[in-house]
Amino acid sequence: MAAANACRILRDCRDGLGFPTSYAYIRHCITVRVLDEWDEEAKRDPKKYFGHTHIRHPAFRRLSHLGAFPLKRLGGRPTLVARFIRCLSNHAPTGWYRNRFRTRLNEPSMCHLHSGQPAFHTREHVLFDCDHYTRKHRHSSIEDLLSSRDPFYEIAEFLRDNPTALSFEDIPGGA
Repeated sequence: MAAANACRILRDCRDGLGFPTSYAYIRHCITVRVLDEWDEEAKRDPKKYFGHTHIRHPAFRRLSHLGAFPLKRLGGRPTLVARFIRCLSNHAPTGWYRNRFRTRLNEPSMCHLHSGQPAFHTREHVLFDCDHYTRKHRHSSIEDLLSSRDPFYEIAEFLRDNPTALSFEDIPGGA
């Protein structure tokens, strides 16, 4: 099956120019084909491809670990990029993540960082409600944030202003 796919990719890539002889060209063709297939899959059913809790916005469609974006736009700071990607994918170390993916470990899931009663520790709680963090922009929901002028900038700015937000330093119950 893998050999058949490789032959199909090479056949599609050469476009009548003869059989490719360069390893770099073959690799390029395979990469282009795979990226196109991923893009088609994402367009066909975004919730299935990205997941139900992934923040979906055109500004976040072409994030890549291979290119300079978002690393360049986030000032070349890998820890900020990691927290940014965790925020988008909802894979930050929150109580929600712990309850969803680490249920057998019975870890704490309530936020005690803010004033008042403990609250369920979610990405939305951190971004919009928890008074432990400072905010320059007030939003009430993910949809509200995504309707702003530049949600990429606003999430990045929030994470810059709050270096422990969505990090392992602020996990429920302490590190």
